[in-house]
Amino acid sequence: MKKIICLIVIALMIASVAFAAAKITAKDLAGLKGTWIGSLDFGTRGYSTPCTLEILNDTVPVKAKLMLSNVPGDMASSLGVMAGRNEFNLDDGQLTSQGTIFWFSPEGEKNIFEVSMRRENKLNATYWFRTIRGNALVKKK
Repeated sequence: MKKIICLIVIALMIASVAFAAAKITAKDLAGLKGTWIGSLDFGTRGYSTPCTLEILNDTVPVKAKLMLSNVPGDMASSLGVMAGRNEFNLDDGQLTSQGTIFWFSPEGEKNIFEVSMRRENKLNATYWFRTIRGNALVKKK
C-alpha cells in the first residue's frame, strides 16, 4: 500500500513539472519570433476562430500582430469590429516578473493581451478586449 501511495505521489510530481508553464525571459525571445497558429475563443460567448500570432522581433518592446480568420457577424457587431478577418497590432510588449509577455492597448481602450509559454512549441494567451475575456492556444508553425 505504501509503495502505491509513493508511486502516485511521484507520478503527480512529474505531471506537475511536465505541465507547468515555463517563464519567458529575454533569452527566449529569439525562439519565440515567428508565426504561431491556433484558435482563439470568445470567452463564454461560445464562439472561437482560427488565429495567427506573428511575433515580429526578439527584443523588448516585443512587437506582434494578431490575425483572427473568421469573426462571426453577431460577435463582430457586439465587439465593434468587422465580421470575417481582423488584424490587431500589438506594440510595446513587456516581459513581466511572472514570465509572460504583456501588451496593454493605448490609453482609453484598456485592452490587454498576455502570452505565457505552455511548452516548448506552444503558447497560451489570455486577453481582455472591450467586454470579453478569452483565451487562445497557439503552436509554432
